Amino acid sequence: MKLLKALSGRTALTVLAILLQLFVSIALVWLLDIIIHEAIGDSIMVGPYTLPTIIIAAADIIIALITSVRVIVRDISPDEKTSWLVVLVFAPIIGSLLYLFFSHTYLPRAKALLHMDIRARSAKYYVGKDDCADSLGDYARCSRFINETAGAPPHRYSDVKYLPSGEAFWEELKTQLEKAEKYIFMEYFIIERGVMWDEIEHILERKVAEGVTVKVMYDDIGNLTHAKRGFWKELRAKGIECLRFNPLRPVLSAVHNNRDHRKITVIDGTVGFVGGVNFADDYINVTHTLGQWKDCAVMLRGEAVQPLTIMFLTAFDSQDVTRLENYDEFMPEHYEYFDTDGIVQPFGDGPRPLYPTHVAENVILDMINGAKKYMYITTPYLIINYNLTSALCRAAMSGVDVRIVTPRIPDKKIVFWITRRNYKKLLKSGVRIYEYLPGFIHAKTYVSDDIVGMVGTINMDYRSLVHHYECGVWMYDMPCLVDIRRDIESVFTECEEMTLESARQSVPKRVVSAIGSLFAPML
Repeated sequence: MKLLKALSGRTALTVLAILLQLFVSIALVWLLDIIIHEAIGDSIMVGPYTLPTIIIAAADIIIALITSVRVIVRDISPDEKTSWLVVLVFAPIIGSLLYLFFSHTYLPRAKALLHMDIRARSAKYYVGKDDCADSLGDYARCSRFINETAGAPPHRYSDVKYLPSGEAFWEELKTQLEKAEKYIFMEYFIIERGVMWDEIEHILERKVAEGVTVKVMYDDIGNLTHAKRGFWKELRAKGIECLRFNPLRPVLSAVHNNRDHRKITVIDGTVGFVGGVNFADDYINVTHTLGQWKDCAVMLRGEAVQPLTIMFLTAFDSQDVTRLENYDEFMPEHYEYFDTDGIVQPFGDGPRPLYPTHVAENVILDMINGAKKYMYITTPYLIINYNLTSALCRAAMSGVDVRIVTPRIPDKKIVFWITRRNYKKLLKSGVRIYEYLPGFIHAKTYVSDDIVGMVGTINMDYRSLVHHYECGVWMYDMPCLVDIRRDIESVFTECEEMTLESARQSVPKRVVSAIGSLFAPML
């Protein structure tokens, strides 16, 4: 399974494409020589400029030019264009095929109509009672952007509790699950049997016996090495409605690169959880394969839970042929009121064409550009485009205290080398980068000036910002923002602050990371 998953990565496919291109070119030259030999009765494969090699070279150039023009004029990021153009230079024919199969997320007509139907039925639930502009001040523009692009309105009078670890999330989740009376929705990237999930599953079984509706969805490819293939059937046998997101099928499609990276729990429409924590024992430090695991989540209560409910239902419906006709039965009659002046705005993000704009990337850019005193970020990966890099450097050079925390112990070595490669420009501009020494930091937190922040599933890499389905909770002037800042400050004390010298890598690592960086936008 691990070998299959490694070979399915796009870096591996690109290398294989280059090797395959050489094989195909040689094979075609040989085949053309045979055809010409049969036609004129003699072999013409003499010298470097034979007719077969000229024909193949001309075909390579024509195919590469046609595909390259298509790449250049297409509405994609400059980084992604560069990656594809490099592939086309080295492997014109195979590169063109890879581009055709893997660069577009085409929705079949039936799937497109399904999404249109789901969007039409869910639209009324995304309408906010007010735009909260009177409270948001300079951040009203960002709030309106989230609403316009993700259909996620802002909410007042809701509560957000910051949970600074996987253990804190797990304990709070179990407490809230026990209170469920109507339904439980769970959407996660990874579900793996062990101490954490087994205890959750026992609670879900009891709740099903009590008449509570339980729906669970997990990502199929994300669980290749975590959940056995019949796991969803086992849950269904226990009365839990379970689906796999985009099940793995033996077809060439970019859809397989668009995974459901979200982590959402909704209970009775009144309590919701979002964060970086999956259901596996590493996340609560029962096991320590990467040392101490640092993660976090937020618990929402009040009207701000409604977008999470709709986000789950629309995603669940998109994978189920027996979809729901309406969501009214899952809407609470009233929401608890919390006396707070802060604004909460949960939102979803994902690949084109369902999300034509990269919501999370623009939200992060707005936070960086709006920072006046400080901007703190924790992320397991730091593989970002020119816009984000420039924004971080510009903020640091203008006097903002910009700090980023990444892991010292990586889960993917090449990704770690690419992450470290990105330190140099940031460090030179005054960005302070810390590596978490005890183990792996998986938390995805963003906070600025104690006034605006975001917690969710969104990493600082191309997969989260471009390819995956993600979710986040954007917050303005919420009391928990101070808790987030203090938690990150406590993490600083367990880190080593990096310098240009300490971030230096060996020549082989620099070579591998340079190649990886080149192809990162398309991975």
